[in-house]
Amino acid sequence: MLTTHKLTTILFILTAAVLANGAAGLLYTWSLFIIPIEGALGLNRADLGLISSVALVSFTMGVMILPIIVYRIEKLYTAILAFALMAAGHLIFGISSSWISLILGYGLGFGVGSGLAYGFALSLASSLPAGIRALSIGLSLGAFALSGIVLPIVLGNWISTTAPGAAFMRIGIATLFVGVLCSSALVGAAGVVRISDKRALPLSRPISIDKPFLILSLILFLICFAGLAVVSQATAIATAAGITAASYATTALTVGYLAGSLIGAPFAEQSGERNTLLLLSIFTFLGLLAMITQSQIFLFIGSILTGLTLGGVGSIMPVLLGKRYGANNISRLFGRMIIGYGLAGLIAPGIAGMLFVSAQSYTPALVLCIAMTVFSLTAGLALGKLDIQQKVDHSL
Repeated sequence: MLTTHKLTTILFILTAAVLANGAAGLLYTWSLFIIPIEGALGLNRADLGLISSVALVSFTMGVMILPIIVYRIEKLYTAILAFALMAAGHLIFGISSSWISLILGYGLGFGVGSGLAYGFALSLASSLPAGIRALSIGLSLGAFALSGIVLPIVLGNWISTTAPGAAFMRIGIATLFVGVLCSSALVGAAGVVRISDKRALPLSRPISIDKPFLILSLILFLICFAGLAVVSQATAIATAAGITAASYATTALTVGYLAGSLIGAPFAEQSGERNTLLLLSIFTFLGLLAMITQSQIFLFIGSILTGLTLGGVGSIMPVLLGKRYGANNISRLFGRMIIGYGLAGLIAPGIAGMLFVSAQSYTPALVLCIAMTVFSLTAGLALGKLDIQQKVDHSL
């Protein structure tokens, strides 16, 4: 039973996690700046696409190095570092608007900072009691997804009518303010229990990369490849299918992504690894199959299902890692696993685009993504057989 003392601590920690991931969701606002920056600096889409790629790689690196940083310095200082980098990434371009400042500030600074914030939020949620850990992970990652939906809506018109440098400057200042709120929540939690002490979460024993981890990482990559290929081309896929309101495909994807982020972790906690992985692959398969029909209603349903599994896989995997390797290892192992997300983000959109250029149709790209889900389903079944074999070996 949770006492008032423990509940207060949990609320402070969960608030900090939600604020950190909400700020990290600024990563989704980049597309809003493409046209304004293109006009202001005279850059082409290839130049701006490179900045997006650098930010994504830096985000992945930030998540990967978070476990090392959070062990060496207190959690409060980790949060300050993450928010300082996210804010500085915007402020640098606000002070000196150039392609170099975009690469160094937004691409590297904000990219690493947002990755640290994302991993930090996951670390906080994973540190909560087992009974509410999955729900906390879902709420934390749901904040990242919700930020990606809300911020473009809230900031869209304002960004289009504001000079890019001024917009970056104000977003940087706002990020610092959110950082103060997040740090205050951590200070509040520390006043109840010393969560800021790095000794509170000792670095657990080294874990070798085993076959189950590699299979789970492969499944993450395959699902993310299919999902990100569709996300990057959603409006174009709908337009190619002759759908007038093509933007609804993107809306359906983002709604599905939010739902998957929120319910994925609690579902994995209740349903177990095998059922969760099978449903993850089956839903992605059905979503892509629906999209390939090019029917408006099926495209809408397919977009929701694809978004659901893309958001769900990021929420599900930390829970599955915790079940297999212990809660203290979630952040460290997910930091390695997320390399698959970064790799999928780098190659999937480009491959989908090249296949469209070659065939003048998105059917080949969707067929490739369907094949990825079949491999994912096979990998999930192989993991189940591997576990059964290991249990038999241990019983002998």
